[in-house]
Amino acid sequence: MRSKTRILIIFIVLFFIGVAAAIFRYNQEGFTGNRVKNPDSYLLDIERMNGTDLHTLDLQTGDVLKIQFEALKGSLYMEIKAPDGTLIYCGNGKETTDFTVNITESGVYTIVVCARHAKGGVIRIEKYEY
Repeated sequence: MRSKTRILIIFIVLFFIGVAAAIFRYNQEGFTGNRVKNPDSYLLDIERMNGTDLHTLDLQTGDVLKIQFEALKGSLYMEIKAPDGTLIYCGNGKETTDFTVNITESGVYTIVVCARHAKGGVIRIEKYEY
């Protein structure tokens, strides 16, 4: 009887170790897809992403950002911050997917993308000068 109890305890311990390893692996940061960071554009074509990505754009008053932002699976969140740190956009890519943002102040703008188990999402930001 003690032999069966030991085997059962070993099986339970190994099961929980396997579950913990799977959870750790699932929550690990990583990016699979296409990422392009240029001075006037930013592209994330996400196959799989878990974590945070940053990019900066040096913009001038009167520039316009054309943004395509679509989250197909998982959680995807984006912020665009003005040079003084105020948010000029924040969203999850589910309600509005194509839009423009007019730049009213020259300086370096920061784009922050946070993903949690995101799959199949696209973020495309291009600067247009008028």
